Amino acid sequence: MAENLLHHPITSHEEIINLIPQKEPFVFVDTLFEYTSLTGVTGFTVPEKNVLLDGNKLAESGLIEHMAQSMSLHRGYQGSLSGQTKPKTGFIGVIKTVEIFALPEVGEKLKTYVQILHEIMNVTSVSARTENERGVVIATSEMKTVTVE
Repeated sequence: MAENLLHHPITSHEEIINLIPQKEPFVFVDTLFEYTSLTGVTGFTVPEKNVLLDGNKLAESGLIEHMAQSMSLHRGYQGSLSGQTKPKTGFIGVIKTVEIFALPEVGEKLKTYVQILHEIMNVTSVSARTENERGVVIATSEMKTVTVE
């Protein structure tokens, strides 16, 4: 198992925003807990005024976006380690699988584990597993993201 290269979690909103290309109101990550070259652990507390709420719960599309932005945050931190001052833009190319078992409510804290499965040129195959604050898996996915130079 690779060593976590973060000395402490990144929780500053400003630092997170500088590591991802997304901007408010479309930000679905707020913490980077762990980072290795192939894995990462991110967090997100569902805000009361999120654009993808369905009633008092994060919609399915919001949960999928959170998993994709978890990968984006991993990539952004990786870029910052290599001296990049601006995160690269990317998008979801293919969603191979997604399973949603429960939708988180406003105020609920999520933790997402991402793992890079394969990487060819600018296409990255990644798996993600999202847990609620009780450690219960609420969603899993495997997707391909495309990074634009």
